[in-house]
Amino acid sequence: MKILIAEDENTTRRRLEKFLEDMDYEVISCKDGLVAWEVIQSENAPNLLILDWMMPGMNGVEICRKVREQAREPYTYILLLTMKNKQEDIVCGMEAGADDYITKPFNQNELRVRLKAGRRIVELNKELLDARNVLRKKALYDELTGLYNRHYMVEILEKEYSRALRYQTDLSCLLIDIDYFKVVNDTFGHIFGDFILREFSACLKREARKHDFVFRYGGEEFMILLPNTGIEGARSVAEKIRSVCESKAYKDGANVTIATVSIGVASVKHHQPSESKELVAFADKALYRSKTEGRNRVSVYVKDSSMQSIEGKVNETRDFGYLKENISSVLEKTKKASIQSLCLMVRNLGASKYEKHNHQVIQYIGLIGERFNLSPSIIESFKNAALLHDNFKILLKKTLKSKSKGLKTRDRLEIESHPDMMAELTELFNFFANEGSLLQHHHENFDGSGYPVGLKGNEIPLGARIFAIADAIVAMLSERPFRKSLPPEKVIEEFADNAGRQFDPKLVFMLFDIIEKQGLLSVPEAVLMKAKEKVQEAMVKCYS
Repeated sequence: MKILIAEDENTTRRRLEKFLEDMDYEVISCKDGLVAWEVIQSENAPNLLILDWMMPGMNGVEICRKVREQAREPYTYILLLTMKNKQEDIVCGMEAGADDYITKPFNQNELRVRLKAGRRIVELNKELLDARNVLRKKALYDELTGLYNRHYMVEILEKEYSRALRYQTDLSCLLIDIDYFKVVNDTFGHIFGDFILREFSACLKREARKHDFVFRYGGEEFMILLPNTGIEGARSVAEKIRSVCESKAYKDGANVTIATVSIGVASVKHHQPSESKELVAFADKALYRSKTEGRNRVSVYVKDSSMQSIEGKVNETRDFGYLKENISSVLEKTKKASIQSLCLMVRNLGASKYEKHNHQVIQYIGLIGERFNLSPSIIESFKNAALLHDNFKILLKKTLKSKSKGLKTRDRLEIESHPDMMAELTELFNFFANEGSLLQHHHENFDGSGYPVGLKGNEIPLGARIFAIADAIVAMLSERPFRKSLPPEKVIEEFADNAGRQFDPKLVFMLFDIIEKQGLLSVPEAVLMKAKEKVQEAMVKCYS
């Protein structure tokens, strides 16, 4: 470790030099304060300083003050060397920023001990800085691709949107999706899929400009924010990216493929979104259009003002993509109406007592989904699955009731087939494909012991894992005919005991974090902390 000595008295300085060199320090020696200050300001300056109080040019106390004003990182440890030993002098030196002092003539053993303490402080500070940098990197960057992550995207999006409004500039958004990426994963495997994601991300960084922001939006979706860029400039950037991707081959030595992209484009000035999230929603709709029209293309969002009156006549020149968006919007309303009709049918059968349970399940799904930074459309899909689950469960119970009459327990095969029955019923609503998958697997356990397939870990759809937790917490807190509700402390213990077995430990930890921050349950802090520690152990075991 480097150490700087600033001492104008020759004998003391040479004695210090010899002593420190014997201790394997790299010694930088100065005869006055001004020279010492120049060294301290240089690159790779020492983080250990021994400064004489009184010396020409600049005294040790002045140097202390200047060092502390700069708040240098890593920390600089300062030892004052002085003949002053009055209490007020010592206090003055320490208030100026010195960490310790030693009087002249110095005792070697005393100096050794004080330097050892100072060196340890510097080393610990460096370790803390390294840890902070690692945490900051995880908070900002996606681990696989090295791009900014979705969490940081929310912050940058709001900041750039506000800047565009304040200074009347433009801001454009590109949403990019790798075409048929699931097919690539299924054909070549996830290792090659991850290779494509990394290579594609590197390509995006090369094609983006210095002041653009490139994010991994989720899965095989990416986002680029282009400050000070209008719709035509954004379209040009998007088309360039599409063209580059169209001609790029991905090779890892064993596999080779080409992956095209679909891109949606929206801008602040052209589309006038009312908030930053709406800008992304517009780009998402344009992306959907690119995909429905055949993929490997760029689409600009078409506003809902396409059907306008021109001189009293309806303008019949309409964008075909806009027609598809309108039909999609109608189908989305139909989807909601179908669920509402199903709920009404079940309610008329006298099942209104289950509404509170379902409402609470949906609430927890929303909280966990938001904490997981999932998009609103995905969270809505999970909530729909929960609604279908509870309504189908009631209908199946009534349908199968006659079969189970007189039996203490229902036939196990019948019980275990109800997820498949739910998935089959869901197929009647062909726009509920995602929900059907969740319903089919909501009884899978994280350790692979569940049914009907025996999926394990991340093989289980995320929505099914979230639903299992949301449904379980509401069930445990609710009164049932055959058992009483559990106290909150017991509920927490149950989740901690089953993290890594029945439940995804990461999601359980998120649930505990939500409960703690939002005060959802009256649980003693000590109980929650102990449960969190147990879940962390399960996370290490499952993911190591």
